[in-house]
Amino acid sequence: MDSQKVLVVVSHGSKCQESKQEFKNFIQKLNEINSENKKRKEFESLSGMTDQVGKSDSRGSYVLIRGACLEFASPQLETVIEDLVKKGYEQFNIFPLFIFAGYHVREDIPQRLEKLKAEFEQLQYNVLPHPAAADDFAPYILNNVLNNKGTKCPSDNL
Repeated sequence: MDSQKVLVVVSHGSKCQESKQEFKNFIQKLNEINSENKKRKEFESLSGMTDQVGKSDSRGSYVLIRGACLEFASPQLETVIEDLVKKGYEQFNIFPLFIFAGYHVREDIPQRLEKLKAEFEQLQYNVLPHPAAADDFAPYILNNVLNNKGTKCPSDNL
């Protein structure tokens, strides 16, 4: 099977249908961006194009991107990994879509992955840093807050 990695984005999961759909839409958007990155890389390799410093574009791509949940929704993390390993994928980047490194990031996800590793010896995974660990996360949040008016509290309309 392809030696490229699969990205599994792990969310908490929700009972709320709108939240489930929002997560599904997010994964779809990631797949669209990933597909564009793949096309760009293929075009550049075929045309010999490089960036201004003579290196090819550093943006990578994943062979697949899948979403997984920990609670209240499917597919569950274990189901996603099991299905993909059975299809021949072995290398995974696991992205915990949790703002801070609480219980699920520090303990739950690593424990679940170790259980899967015991079942599937060929499984290779790397748990990526959670969003707030990124240097550009705080500026992103502040920028978003400064540029977004949001919605008014219903009591403001009285």
